[in-house]
Amino acid sequence: MKKLLGATLTAVLFLASIACAHGLGTFGLPGLDSLTQNLTFNPYAQAGFQHIGSNIELPINAENLASGLLQIDSLNLTVQDANFWTGTVGASVKSGEMLSFFGAVGGSLNRTFRIVGQVPVRLGPIGAEPTLEFDATKLGMWYAQGGVSLGPVLLGLYGDHFSIAVGAPRRGSIPIDNQTLRADFVTTTLAPYIGFAVPASNTLFSVIYSPVAMSNATVALRTSDSDVAQAKYKWNKPGNFISCSFQYNSTPTDSSSFGVWGNCAYMGVRGNAELGFQDANTGFSSQKQVTATMTKYIIQGGLMFGLNF
Repeated sequence: MKKLLGATLTAVLFLASIACAHGLGTFGLPGLDSLTQNLTFNPYAQAGFQHIGSNIELPINAENLASGLLQIDSLNLTVQDANFWTGTVGASVKSGEMLSFFGAVGGSLNRTFRIVGQVPVRLGPIGAEPTLEFDATKLGMWYAQGGVSLGPVLLGLYGDHFSIAVGAPRRGSIPIDNQTLRADFVTTTLAPYIGFAVPASNTLFSVIYSPVAMSNATVALRTSDSDVAQAKYKWNKPGNFISCSFQYNSTPTDSSSFGVWGNCAYMGVRGNAELGFQDANTGFSSQKQVTATMTKYIIQGGLMFGLNF
């Protein structure tokens, strides 16, 4: 089904590009001798605010830690109240009307935010599987994107990195005594994509899609004193990534532009994953197949400033 969807989308975008090229009075790309003529360079900067929601369900299947005393089952965490200031810098190089290259990198400012979920922990005969709250700190969140525009068709590569340190558990505002287990989470995504851009007056609408988003996740379990174990997940089946954006620009001068921008994106992967597990204390390691889930959405927007050369 995904292959059919990807092939259909590719065909639709290809036909749309031909139609657009016909409307522009050309059916081809610029020749090699004209690529360096009429070049325009457009660097820009964006600043804004974003809201992120995410759910991670990572089975560990009751591995024994700390010489068999401590056991961790499946982790199920949901990001809540995750709002951040964000910024992006990028540039595009355009040759004629049909060909341009673009790239951008961006990230978010660190702040403490809340995570809600279940972290089933058993120490000896004592067991608990409550829904708890955690403070997440040491945020490391950035993305990079680049590609080429062939008329209205976009082809490129998107990648992102998300890392946090999960703090002490609590029930509401009440800390739980004698809980020393902590965790560090790192997730990465790499997605080659195809897309479509539609200009309308001073506004540009675009959508990009990838049915082959490749993701990895690492969970490093630790106590307040030292590392306990590390679990690495690599999905065998790619997920889906889709992003929709708009920009509205005004040009008070020939060399500058101001505007607003907005974006919403979703990434989801669920299925068989390879779990590589290693106990830092005993040296025990294992490899197994598990079913893991990771979803994430982003809603963001703000102001932008650009230059035209």
